Amino acid sequence: HGGDAGTAILEFTFVAVLLLTIVFGIINFGLILSFKQDVTRAAAEGARAAAVAQPSSVEGDLDPRRLAGDAAVKEAVRSFNKECGTGGTACAAQIHDCDYTVADSNFSTTPDSNGYKNNSAPDCVTVKITYDYDSYPLLVPVPLISAFLPDEIKARSVSRLNE
Repeated sequence: HGGDAGTAILEFTFVAVLLLTIVFGIINFGLILSFKQDVTRAAAEGARAAAVAQPSSVEGDLDPRRLAGDAAVKEAVRSFNKECGTGGTACAAQIHDCDYTVADSNFSTTPDSNGYKNNSAPDCVTVKITYDYDSYPLLVPVPLISAFLPDEIKARSVSRLNE
């Protein structure tokens, strides 16, 4: 019987490691899902603001509708303690023809490189937000769980502009 005294501690250690890994995994995934929802909401808020802004004769990156979308997305991103352009967070509000799909990697203020000339009608706005989760994790990385977490968290929202 004297040799069984350390067995319970050893078994508890194995079970505790597994249990804590599962608990921290659930916490991590819950936080990521909540953050993804915040990013999606911020993109939708930016697209909504651009869509309802007054039309203007100004084109390209100074279009007031694009500026309204850009301001709204920046404000929404600040609501969850991030800043567009810093800390792995990239944001873009782009005015374009609805027939034109803006590439995920294109964060230019004029997505077709000239604003409107290649577009028959700038009638849509796309707001994109990308967060570099791999370089800026929300929590301290947990071994085993980190392999299952995303490298990036992305959101995109497209709205038709008020004409």
